[in-house]
Amino acid sequence: MKSVLVLLCCSFVSIIAHAESRTFTKVDANHASVKIVTDEADGTQAASYVDAAENKQFIAMLLADSTSNLSKIKYDLETAHCDAHSTPDDSWNPTCGGVELTDYVLTSFGRGGWMEAGAGYTFFVGFRDDGTGHFFNSEYMVVIGEDATANTNESGEYAGSVTKTLSLSTITKLP
Repeated sequence: MKSVLVLLCCSFVSIIAHAESRTFTKVDANHASVKIVTDEADGTQAASYVDAAENKQFIAMLLADSTSNLSKIKYDLETAHCDAHSTPDDSWNPTCGGVELTDYVLTSFGRGGWMEAGAGYTFFVGFRDDGTGHFFNSEYMVVIGEDATANTNESGEYAGSVTKTLSLSTITKLP
């Protein structure tokens, strides 16, 4: 029993020592990149890193930047429904309601061999009215994209990292 425990502890330490690292970087108001240094040195499948791991951080980045297209539609919805604006600490206006985003869902996925893959995630943005019922009216459909590319050296061999690009792909006003 003691030897099994020692083996498990050594395995856990080994896993921690070889954990991948991810670095999220804002590129502009509607784009971000993620550099992933992987555990694998000999090869990888870029598709395994299309995992939505940074989507919540990316959406928060978009909402925090007043020049992003997502932040602009949030502002416009608040103006149209409340003639007032929320604060970063509290998105609910007690006199009229607040802008809400639904959860995102994976709506497309593709891969181009071992070194490229991508996905699209769709969510809706609308306004939840204050008062009886708290009715939610969905007004925009938003798609964010996630593309992963394995980085290669001059010989075209895997170089030990993957770069992901996150983008605000489309915003469609609903009828």
